[in-house]
Amino acid sequence: MVNHGHRQAAAYIRVGMIGLGRFSHFHLKCLRQLANVKLVAVAELSETTRLETAEEWGCAGYASWQEMIDTERLDVVIVLTPEMHHAEPTLAALQAGCHVFVEKPIALTEQDAERMIETAKQNNRLLMVGHVLRFDPRMLAARQAVQQGELGKVRSIYSRRNNPSRYFSLYERTNLMYILGIHDIDLQRWMTGAEVVEVFARSSSSTGNGPDLIWAMLTFSDGTIGVIENNWLISKQSPAEMDVRMEIVGEEGIIHFQDPDQSLVFWNGHGVTHRASYIWNEAYDSYAGYIFEEMKHFYQCVRDNTPSPILLPEDAKEAVRVAEAIILSSQTGQPVRLAP
Repeated sequence: MVNHGHRQAAAYIRVGMIGLGRFSHFHLKCLRQLANVKLVAVAELSETTRLETAEEWGCAGYASWQEMIDTERLDVVIVLTPEMHHAEPTLAALQAGCHVFVEKPIALTEQDAERMIETAKQNNRLLMVGHVLRFDPRMLAARQAVQQGELGKVRSIYSRRNNPSRYFSLYERTNLMYILGIHDIDLQRWMTGAEVVEVFARSSSSTGNGPDLIWAMLTFSDGTIGVIENNWLISKQSPAEMDVRMEIVGEEGIIHFQDPDQSLVFWNGHGVTHRASYIWNEAYDSYAGYIFEEMKHFYQCVRDNTPSPILLPEDAKEAVRVAEAIILSSQTGQPVRLAP
């Protein structure tokens, strides 16, 4: 393996991207809008996708991520592989002297997450995990209100994150707690500043190929009760790509959140219709939203060689630990206590 060491920063950040699936579209859009960041290589199993992307971006294309890391001189590696394949390319990139951004979840086990964090420390490299909702200004405003005591003592948080059934065939490869619920575990920990001490969960399946619905109840160390609802059951006729809600209940106030909102209304020959309005939207071939803000933050941390105060890998590891406990509870039907 080529050890790129702690080389001096180039005029631009040299990026290698592993995995060109559905989510790579957003990352590539962000790259087009960031100065002094250059995509120099991609690794992707699909030959058609690999060749098309390499030609469009004028970069090298590899079928093997290991070959890409060994061959190219990279400053950063972006890991967008399926969830069960996050750990190994991340470890290899860190050992080769690259900073790494890996999409959530950091891994599928606490042990793999720990290995990744320790490898980043040993190689003095940055490791950040795509818990992108920490860059949603609406979530940040809610957290600030909670942290500043505007709701008084928080008693409960309800989180709902339901996605289209048509995506389940793609994502049934991994338990939905790692795809959908991981966001809400992280947000509830982030909002409360407390740790999960016990979980209880129920799940069901419409296909027999793993659950496509799960409800979980979380008990936090400060007494807050969290509820998480996730499913892959939104029908084709639904007006939006997702149905996300949050309700934070305190002794002196309540916060309600819904995404997408329905503030854009059309009255026409089709009747009254609502256009889904998200905080991640494209306009004039440019991309605005919290994924862009997240990636802008990541590359600035790389330039400064400074750990992120927002995306802490230890938080990503803890979210996985809680997700593992929720899955276990849903399988056994019993509450699961988490060790301190």
